[in-house]
Amino acid sequence: MRNAWLLMQISLLCFLSVTAYSVSAKENKKVTHVVMVWLKEPGNEKQRTAFIKASEALNDFPGIINRHVGVVQANDRMIVDDTFDVAVTVTMKNKAAMKAYLNDPEHKKILKEKIKPLVNRVVAYDFVSP
Repeated sequence: MRNAWLLMQISLLCFLSVTAYSVSAKENKKVTHVVMVWLKEPGNEKQRTAFIKASEALNDFPGIINRHVGVVQANDRMIVDDTFDVAVTVTMKNKAAMKAYLNDPEHKKILKEKIKPLVNRVVAYDFVSP
């Protein structure tokens, strides 16, 4: 009886360890945040430049592995959406880094004061590395 109880305890401990590792590993995977932006004046080079310049102020936030801003490339392939003006990709260390980035007061200030006045529409996609 004592051996069965001990075996059950060991099994439970192994299960909890694997579960904790799995949750921890999932939380520590790289996260990529992709933002597609439609400007208030589509195709306006001055607005694109202003957006890119304002966006560059976000490059060095903690937790960022890579950050890239680019402009749309016209495309005639049916699968490609080329209706946006500017795109941003930000790869971060993990979910916690992304949360900190999105909630950072300086990030919010730059968005509110410099970026949002230029923007008509935004669509964001977030994904985790396998």
